[in-house]
Amino acid sequence: MRTPARRQTVLGIVAVFAIGPAFPGPAPSLAQDATPDFGTGAERKMIHIVPPTRGYLQPFGGRVEIQTLIIHPLITAVDFLLDGERMWRAAKRPYIGHVELAEPARRQELEVRGYDALGELIGTDRMILNQPDVALGVRITSLRRLPAVKYPALRIEAVVSVPRSAQLEQVAFYLDERKVEVAYEFVGDAAPGAPRLIPIETLAEYTPGDDFVRVAARFADGREVEDAHILHGAEYRDEIDIQLIQLQVLVTDRDGDPVPDLKPADFEIRDGGIKRPAENLHTARDVPLVLGLAIDTSDSVVPIWQQVSDLSAGFLEAALSPGDRAFVVDFAGTVRLASELTGYKVLLQSRVRSLAPRRGTALNDAILFSLLQYGREPGRRALVVVTDGVDQHSRSKPKQSADFAERLGLPVYFIQLDRGTRRRSVSRAIERRQHLRRLRYISRHTGGRLFDIDLSGDTPPWTERIERVFEQIEEDLRHQHVLTYYTDQPQGAATERSVRVTRRNLKLRSAVPVEAIE
Repeated sequence: MRTPARRQTVLGIVAVFAIGPAFPGPAPSLAQDATPDFGTGAERKMIHIVPPTRGYLQPFGGRVEIQTLIIHPLITAVDFLLDGERMWRAAKRPYIGHVELAEPARRQELEVRGYDALGELIGTDRMILNQPDVALGVRITSLRRLPAVKYPALRIEAVVSVPRSAQLEQVAFYLDERKVEVAYEFVGDAAPGAPRLIPIETLAEYTPGDDFVRVAARFADGREVEDAHILHGAEYRDEIDIQLIQLQVLVTDRDGDPVPDLKPADFEIRDGGIKRPAENLHTARDVPLVLGLAIDTSDSVVPIWQQVSDLSAGFLEAALSPGDRAFVVDFAGTVRLASELTGYKVLLQSRVRSLAPRRGTALNDAILFSLLQYGREPGRRALVVVTDGVDQHSRSKPKQSADFAERLGLPVYFIQLDRGTRRRSVSRAIERRQHLRRLRYISRHTGGRLFDIDLSGDTPPWTERIERVFEQIEEDLRHQHVLTYYTDQPQGAATERSVRVTRRNLKLRSAVPVEAIE
């Protein structure tokens, strides 16, 4: 069942496969990336805004740092504009600017423009800050028992909140478990792409045996949300202003393996110093997956490229179930979107197998670029990055990709494939240790793991060990959970929140608020 009640879940995983040079010796001669092919469509955007930092569900206001991701290598200067007025120019990497936003917060348009050394405009990106929106949900606003005419009647009024990214499909009314009406047409809807608050109501026959009323809203992507109120002794119910909070949680045992048989009672939640009961604990089976696959096509993977591409294509076949979707990114010295988000597995696999190695490795740029592809897509989110591990050509800093991954709450899985017996210079050994420390830091702070696989061993073959890693990622995906609870804290309030797992010998690896990228 993919649509249990009160379905608002979004999960995220990032898995990074680091592949070191498999064999010694010079790399084959490949074309340089000086004039890269950026493809067509959405991947043509040469500069991206990295959504700025803010508190959970809080508006943007005051002085804000704006980070960018530069895709085109000829961009040497970036202008930052607010509501059409230039506020800042950055002329060196990593092209970070600052803008002063209105206080109190209001809707404002942020724009960045990238220029080459001759002052020619190469690319732009825009982002609306503090765009009014609503959280996915339904709330019963009033219950009225009406004077009996032919039969005792109950008027049920509710409001369904529909974010810009969602489409309302139906709303069902229940008295206890008896369905009394289903609505399919809705008035008061806003223009396409705008947030909506849709009022709905029904008149139902009331009997003394009815103890509660329930309203369930279902959306086109399969998510469901509901609200319920007890009827006993109530002649009238005023609006109750509460909101459902979602926390992505990952719980492991002593061996670090995900725990499958969790229950809401296994968690203790405190919000604003008040103990809150867990409302539900949703599993990954209930929510469609949005999967990203970013593949390093640098020259260091040439000796093993055929096997890596086949294994990656096979992973897409195994990981995607009906209703799931994926996109493919390939990167060397530059980053490209090889396939936009789609559920067509044959197309995705074909795009993976058609990629060809180039020069360079821009790992940090690839992580940032891939994370930005998710936008406001609902559902579980996972990213697998197949790479040679050591960044050489990124225009962003390692801390940018690490901070953004941690901020989004996406568990990051690193798998370092490397020839352990290969002799290295002192400088290369230091570089590799620093690289592994960065991977270990990101994995630890996002609830992921770091795997290190030696390509030189042959028992079992390294291809078989990569397959096992893919299977481990699938296993982790199956054991991700979203924990939900209700709070009466105002939306946007700076609230201290703590979560702990109460069962012995279990560890809460991560518990982060679920929030889509702006």
